Amino acid sequence: METSQNKPLPKLWSFIFIRVGIVTALSGIATQMFISAFPQYLNQLGFSATNMGLIASGYTICAMIMRVFAGVLIDKKGRRIMCMLGLALFTAPVLGLMGATTVAMIVFFRFTQGFGASLGNLAVGTMAPDVLPKERLGEGVAYFGLFNSLATAIGPAIGIALVTGANTNNFFLVSFGMGLAAIAVAATVNYEKKGRKQSKGDAPALTAEEEEYERRAQAEEQANAQRSFIWRFFDKRAVPAAIVTILVTISTVSITTFVTPYGIEIGLAGIGKFFTAQAITMVFARLASGKLQRRIGRFKTMLVGLACDIVALLLLAYMTNDLMMYGAAIMRGWGGGLYFPLLNVLSVENASRSGRGKAVSTYYAAYDLGAGVGAAIWGVVADMFGTVSMEAGYRALFLGAAIFYVVIVPMTYLLLRKVDQPKKA
Repeated sequence: METSQNKPLPKLWSFIFIRVGIVTALSGIATQMFISAFPQYLNQLGFSATNMGLIASGYTICAMIMRVFAGVLIDKKGRRIMCMLGLALFTAPVLGLMGATTVAMIVFFRFTQGFGASLGNLAVGTMAPDVLPKERLGEGVAYFGLFNSLATAIGPAIGIALVTGANTNNFFLVSFGMGLAAIAVAATVNYEKKGRKQSKGDAPALTAEEEEYERRAQAEEQANAQRSFIWRFFDKRAVPAAIVTILVTISTVSITTFVTPYGIEIGLAGIGKFFTAQAITMVFARLASGKLQRRIGRFKTMLVGLACDIVALLLLAYMTNDLMMYGAAIMRGWGGGLYFPLLNVLSVENASRSGRGKAVSTYYAAYDLGAGVGAAIWGVVADMFGTVSMEAGYRALFLGAAIFYVVIVPMTYLLLRKVDQPKKA
């Protein structure tokens, strides 16, 4: 592939980029195993839906807290060392959880994992653009997302198969092995120079127009930071997209946290395939999202994604067979695949290059906050309506999550309806 000047494009699939992707895939599989299957493990131990929701909520809140400080730590201490530290904080508690039986012990270990997963995820996510050539940055980041999609596709299925197997210790041992392997590969990603955040040639000089935009954007960021302490850690211009992210995540975390015990409760032995079908669909949705945005606009693409979510939640609320399960998974895959990349872009597109880390942190902190609040809410809803049977409780929470879009859609209109209008210079 060549440019219009017949100049060959720089290599995309470098050895170091592949290693960064492998770290993402390994750590992602371990994380997805826990997110999707650990609630079922707790269910087998006899924990209530409220306790399951609170444990999941605490994990995500700890991850959200780390988001605030992770960017500064990664910039000051280095990508590799913070990545390895984060992975270690996630991996070490796995052995503790294997023998934990009390709420206090599980809360301690899962909260520690929340801090580690957040730090490691942001560090490896920063490595990717560092090692990609500028000319192919957008293409490279899109491919990098496939490593996450791989983890999302197979991690839940592996976790659920191991948790529901004869020896649940295998679940913890496999996750621990994945974490150790990720740390080992991360240790080889040593591209950083002393006193530098990027290797030579990774950050070419800006054009005159880009330099001017950088100056204006940095001036605005500095002014916002002086007005309020919070803008030293977050980007004010990312707030509209962040609010929508919080709202949709409050609703859709009901699926991540409770679809596995719900499926088992109603006798769907293949519920683990839900996440595989969702992840595969999400890959196609991500690839189609850009083309759809060009055809109908970004705001309408967002609305299509929200509509897919509503259908998915209603299918889950009335689910009785595998066909409805796969239908819900496919619709959920299209929903998240269309709007989550868009919300990510809307969060960072106005930030200066030097302030992009804060914008990314704003987006991920919003996601974590929504996941933490949502898991707690829907756990309580399930227990409230599940006094006769947990099946009724789970159906009620998915119906409630669908009804919550009565709030989400108007808020999306108020905050993002102008995203397709040309920006002022």
